[in-house]
This record gives sequence, structure tokens and C-alpha cells, in this order.
Amino acid sequence: MAKDKLDIGFFTSMYSQINGTAISVRNLAEAMAKHTHHNIHVYAPGIQKPKNGPKNLRLHSFFGAKISPKTGFVLSFPIHKYFFCNKDYLDIAHIHTHATFGSMAINWAKYLGIPMVGTHNSPLSFYTSQYIPVVGKLLSKMDWVWRYERHILDKYDLVAVPTKSKKDLLIKQRFKEPIVCLTNGINDIYYNELRENGIRDQYNLGNKKVLLYASRLSPEKHQISIIKTFKKIHREVPDSHLLLVGSDGPSSDHVKKLIRKKNYREFVSYAGRVPFNDLLKLYNTVDLSCLWSWVEAEGLVLIEAMAQGTPSVGANACGISNVIRHGKTGYLANNLVDFKEKVVKLFKDDDLRAEFGENAKRVAESYRISNVAKTWIKLYEFIIEELYPLRYYRKDRSHRVKLVKDFVKELPIVRF
Repeated sequence: MAKDKLDIGFFTSMYSQINGTAISVRNLAEAMAKHTHHNIHVYAPGIQKPKNGPKNLRLHSFFGAKISPKTGFVLSFPIHKYFFCNKDYLDIAHIHTHATFGSMAINWAKYLGIPMVGTHNSPLSFYTSQYIPVVGKLLSKMDWVWRYERHILDKYDLVAVPTKSKKDLLIKQRFKEPIVCLTNGINDIYYNELRENGIRDQYNLGNKKVLLYASRLSPEKHQISIIKTFKKIHREVPDSHLLLVGSDGPSSDHVKKLIRKKNYREFVSYAGRVPFNDLLKLYNTVDLSCLWSWVEAEGLVLIEAMAQGTPSVGANACGISNVIRHGKTGYLANNLVDFKEKVVKLFKDDDLRAEFGENAKRVAESYRISNVAKTWIKLYEFIIEELYPLRYYRKDRSHRVKLVKDFVKELPIVRF
């Protein structure tokens, strides 16, 4: 039987960095500590500890080398810790990245005799081909990276993904059930009512129709393609403007060089990483937000904009296709020509844009991180009390699958 006060271990290679996975893990850890009485232990490299965090959020930082100043990514191989676990207080391991720290978590969990659950956000195969020249593409084509992930995730009692399309992708790649869909959620602060307070003047937006692209400048986000497409949008909507915000990344130099050109600088601007209050005000004041990526875990920036009543246009692809309700909170586009047409349509139709914005705000309520955190606690207790014993006693997998399928029917924001 689960303890009244659980000790939950988060294992991740990314925590303090600026990227979707790190932000999702950090938000969930902080929300669990804030909205529940349980102890949350985070094991990650290069953790930047806040001055005044919740007492039940315990941060265990490991040594690592920062290999990318632009992204803050820390490379760490805690081999000396793999087989030496002295954390005998843990009740469950929640694994958020499935190499290095994920492998360590598996060994610890086996040693302690505790259950394991994993959240699968970003396919290693996609990022291997994006960031490791030649060898990465070769590994992806040979299916080795997918095989590694299948091998690792098969050891978990339960796998969670943020969206249904992400689950479909894993099933297509022959991952095994039980896999549930549960949003990563966004911080409740994104729902605060705000006043503009001159934010348009501050970022030289005036009374223009503004499309916001909030994302790290990375190849997989295709900012270059969106900038070039926006040139065509601007021809049809002359009072329009594309505003890019977000931290530097591998595409920074290319993006900055392009928007300095005479053909773009009048209607495209890059504000860099903006203060949080400014970001909220921008979400509130812009006319549309967008995200153009073909393999997203979820697309949290879209949900953040939705919470402020802003509709979106995005790629009809994994993750995004479950966040944007096509024809209700925004539009999904199949290609850049389609993207241009959808943005122009919403720029020109103020009433439709306002309707989509109201719908977006209502839909966004189901993504509050406080509710996500409480739901995870229910899943942890279920895994400890009912699911883990089935695997421990080597019951057939079908029993676990049925048990999960029946249990999540009682959880409003979880889907099988």
C-alpha cells in the first residue's frame, strides 16, 4: 500500500535548461511540490537551485559539462552512480529522459524494488539526425535509436505521452502498451488576467496584425521557412508583422542574418528571450500565435497563448494536431502554402479570430499544471498499489493493459 507521503524521484538529463522537456519537468516538479504534500526529488545535471523553493522539492545536482552556451545543455554520464544507490527512501521513479539518467534510474529502481514510470516527450531518433552530423542520420535510418528506446521503455510499468498523436507514433514504432496520454500542462500563472500597459509600443508593434512565434531558434522549428512565408503574408496583409521571441539556438545566426535584410526587416523582428511578464502580455495582445514543427511532444507555447485567449496556426503534425482544435481554436496547416492562407484568413476576419480566441481560452483550462500534478499523484498511487505487483509477479502484460485502461476512465484529463 502506498505511503501517505510519497518520496517521488524525477530522473532527467535536462532540468534548468531552456527547452520544452526541461521546462515541462521543472513545471511538474514545482507544481507537485506546491499543490501536494509529497516529497519530490529531482536528479539531474547542472541544476540551478532557486533561492526560495518549496521545502518538499529536493534538488540533487550532478556534475556535467555545459557543451552549448546557446542552449545551456549539460552533458553528464553519471556512471559512478549507476550501481551505487543510497536513496533508499524513494517509492517510485519517474523517468523523463531515457538515456544516461534514465539508465541510472532503471538500475536504482531495480535495486530498491520500486516501480518505474516514464514520460516520453521527444524521440531520440529525430534529434539524433538533427544534431549529430552524418552519424546521427545513419543511426536514425538504421532504426538503432528507436530500438534503444523500445528496449528502455519496455522496462517501465507505465509510459505516458502528452498527446494522442504521440502515442500513435510510438505504437507505429512497435512500442508496447500500456501507454497513456496526459498533457505536460502549463503553469497556472499563464491564466492571469493582464493589462497591455504599452507592450505594443515597447516592441514597436503599433496597431499591426501580429503573428507571434515563441520558440528557441532551432532547425526543427523552421523559423527560416516561416520568415520567408511571412513575406507572402505581408503582401496580402500590409499592416501585418511577425514577431519572434525565444532563446538563442543553433539557428540564431541564420535567423538574425535573414531579418536584417532589407526585404524582411520592416515586417519581421526578433526580440530574443523576453521577461516573463512581457511574454504574458505579448500572448495577450498579439492576434495569432504559431508553431511549425513536425515532431512536437505537445507544443506548450500554443497552450500558453491559448490561456490568454489567442488562436493559433500550426503544422498538422505530431503533438500540435492534438493541441490546436482545427476550425475551433485555430487552424492546422499541411504545408507552408496552406499556412499562409490560414494566417491571412484569420488576419482579415476579426470576428472569426475573436471567436477562436474565446474557444481557445476555454479549451486551455484543461491544461492547468495544478490539476496535472494532482492527477500524477493518483497515477503513482495506482502504479504502486496495483500495477507494479503485476509486473513483479510476472503476470501477463494484458492484465496490466486492462487495469490501466479501466483506471484512467476515472481521470478526466487522461486518455488511453
